[in-house]
Amino acid sequence: MLVVFCWATAALAVDTPNPVIADDVALTKATIALLAAKDVAAIRARLDTTKIQVSDQTIGQMGDVIGQGEPASIETISSSGFHNIKTEDGYSRIVLEYGLAGKWVVVDAGITSKAGLKQFVRLYLTVNALPLRELNAFNLFGGGPAQYAFLAGWTAAIGVTAWAMIVAFRRHRGWRRWVLVALMPLGLTPTVAMNWITAQIWIIEANGGHIIPIFAIRYPMALFAYTEMRAPFLYISAPLIAFGYLIWHWGSSRPPRPFASGADVFD
Repeated sequence: MLVVFCWATAALAVDTPNPVIADDVALTKATIALLAAKDVAAIRARLDTTKIQVSDQTIGQMGDVIGQGEPASIETISSSGFHNIKTEDGYSRIVLEYGLAGKWVVVDAGITSKAGLKQFVRLYLTVNALPLRELNAFNLFGGGPAQYAFLAGWTAAIGVTAWAMIVAFRRHRGWRRWVLVALMPLGLTPTVAMNWITAQIWIIEANGGHIIPIFAIRYPMALFAYTEMRAPFLYISAPLIAFGYLIWHWGSSRPPRPFASGADVFD
């Protein structure tokens, strides 16, 4: 039941297409075409020079990287952002992958929109020998001690939650059964995540990497997802309801201790 629920939750997590982000994807592709053509003036006109300070020579070198013939493929790896519904002001993060002769170039772009003006505040090119789907493919073998320790904790959290769900299902009847079963996968902050490829650990709820909210809920408490670069990561948040229920169940299931008489105490 828990496995089916996790897969359903992951499927529902797919973002609804955003027309503003779609426009930013098209803008990024058009800008890379200008970069391949080494149109330095046009590229500079699209950069936020307060955020990106780059020389004409560097732009030319970037053009050499991406301008080696027509790309065999252009894939949108990820596109996300946040924008004001009325004004469409906001920020987009776009990651594209260009398949060229013998190499794959990843374009990592950040675009701000304000008062109808779109500017790049981030524009990086990374050259890889393999596509990201192969570089970041999940492989259970070949990890380090940190990955396997985190995997053990991740598996244990799922196991404890599944056991609590089974116990609640068997012990209760009616609406209490289903409410308790639904509550078991709740996790409470902080949520610890690990990039399976790099073994990097971070707190998902951390604001700017520093401030962690006092109370936050993640449902379910343990699952997997992918970064903007398609690197798989696992995350765990404390399944306190499942832990608390199992402790209560263990305590209530123990037989009461027999009352010792006065004669037994003093003998």
